[in-house]
Amino acid sequence: MTKLTKPISRETNRAVGSRPIIITVAPARSQNETLIGLRLKGQRTQYVCALSDIYRMAALWHGQKEAAAKRQARQNGVPWRMARKAFLRSLNDFDFQCKPIEQP
Repeated sequence: MTKLTKPISRETNRAVGSRPIIITVAPARSQNETLIGLRLKGQRTQYVCALSDIYRMAALWHGQKEAAAKRQARQNGVPWRMARKAFLRSLNDFDFQCKPIEQP
């Protein structure tokens, strides 16, 4: 795997309104951390967060969703072994209130 030594920016295929999202992954110079920046194309305001914070939040959200799915399966009388497959499939069907950019 290639080490991150300089900032890399990419345009995503998702848009907020009519503007695509630009994501920047950059190493932090003063500490052993990676930063992720998000901004809209054509805008200068960038929202930056440490990768470790994003990972922690994602793990917390996943745990909360899994606990809710287990609770729902228990209420419906479905064994978790069967309900877990549906739960994992549903994780791939996410929507961030964004719409794909129409390609001409």
